[in-house]
Amino acid sequence: MARVAIDANILIAARLSRDQNHERGKAISDAIDQGTLPTAYVLSDVVEEVINYLQARAGHDTAIETLDALIESSGFSIVHSTNSDFNTGRSLFRRYESLSLTDAVIVAAMQREGLNYLYSFDDGFDSVSGLTRLTVPENPF
Repeated sequence: MARVAIDANILIAARLSRDQNHERGKAISDAIDQGTLPTAYVLSDVVEEVINYLQARAGHDTAIETLDALIESSGFSIVHSTNSDFNTGRSLFRRYESLSLTDAVIVAAMQREGLNYLYSFDDGFDSVSGLTRLTVPENPF
């Protein structure tokens, strides 16, 4: 089955109506949830980032609703990052100034899993060769 990775900013935008990317984030998230886009590979690090951000900005109820929605959806596959992902991510973080540590761990996990596509609004990923960043609800396969 086709899989893509997803960044926190897509999920955050989908849940916050005041986010500048809300419409696109919601369209991507809804299409993944409904199965019209490939299954989204979500690192546990990304889930934590999303939930912590939403709790701080939108409240505890929104954070819980989002966590439950991600867990219950068959369109999202939550995967724990490995020690190897973290170690490779540290190296990538040192090499790419445009990536946060979490972003670098996402790239490391994508490389390990052979994933080439990432839904993200963060153009820092554009500096990583072999990775194609998607910003609209289109199926890359």
